[in-house]
Amino acid sequence: MASFIEKAESLLKTAAELAVLQGSTDEAKILKEAKSSLIETGYDNWNGGITYFTLALEVPLKIFSKIEKSREGFERAIKDRMNSITRTDAANAISEVIITPVLLSDDENEGETEKSLDTIVPSFWEPNYFRLFISHSSIVKEGAHAIKEALAHYQVAAFVAHDDIEPSFEWQNEIENALRTMDALVAIITPEFSTSKWCDQEVGYALGRGKFVIPLTTDSSPYGFLAKIQGMKIKGLKATEVAKKISEALIQNPATRPRMTETLVESLVNSGSWETSRIIMGHLEKVPDLSSSQIARLLTAADENSQVKNAFMGSSTVPEKIRALAKRVSP
Repeated sequence: MASFIEKAESLLKTAAELAVLQGSTDEAKILKEAKSSLIETGYDNWNGGITYFTLALEVPLKIFSKIEKSREGFERAIKDRMNSITRTDAANAISEVIITPVLLSDDENEGETEKSLDTIVPSFWEPNYFRLFISHSSIVKEGAHAIKEALAHYQVAAFVAHDDIEPSFEWQNEIENALRTMDALVAIITPEFSTSKWCDQEVGYALGRGKFVIPLTTDSSPYGFLAKIQGMKIKGLKATEVAKKISEALIQNPATRPRMTETLVESLVNSGSWETSRIIMGHLEKVPDLSSSQIARLLTAADENSQVKNAFMGSSTVPEKIRALAKRVSP
């Protein structure tokens, strides 16, 4: 019979398949890509004796870079899943899960560094926010700025060239950096938009990369390739109303929903105030689907983060709202 340590690979495969079946796609990805090892770390001779193990998971660098900020939540979720699978083995238990990146060799590091240049995020993007590029002609720059400020309430960082490019930086390079690292693009369509070479190129770049593009229209209609996309009418609307419509579109669109959802979850998990918790919870209630791992992180925040735990929303509380969301996810 195989020892507990020798079962590491089969335990990992079982846990990965179970995570897939339960909709925990991020957790499943970690489990499927990881190199695993069980390390004996303790022994308790009470009640027949129990040996404790640490499960070490080494994941590819690209996966680790995406989960690093949520690493502890994934470690707890995987530990609970493993102990659920092995609960009939009274003599052995996993007391800790540690996720680390696979270390690169010198040769691999050189190639990886070159590849990663395309994934470096410029400092003008707010960390853990959805990244939205606003393409506009100079005549509506004040309106673009107002929309940018309103979008911040939805955890959306908007790039507006006249706001975000430092005078000491070469402006064209910064625009290219913003386009390279954006999650989606909004185009404010005005009569002047079509006469701007830069606006056309920005939209073309986004469409060429398959990014979600939202045309905002007043008296002008989308043209060219944009003509195939349903424009969002904003004539007469305040910036706050436009921002609300944009955030709802980002949540509903299949291409941007995962990134937008993860941004909202991460923001609530790390909320630093009751007001932030209330605002983010209001947005999360509009998300059509959440993964099991995201629900688990929200439930943990409801227990451990006082700014979430003690936040009220009318006659209800944020933790009650989170538990209501959890009921949507099948066990």
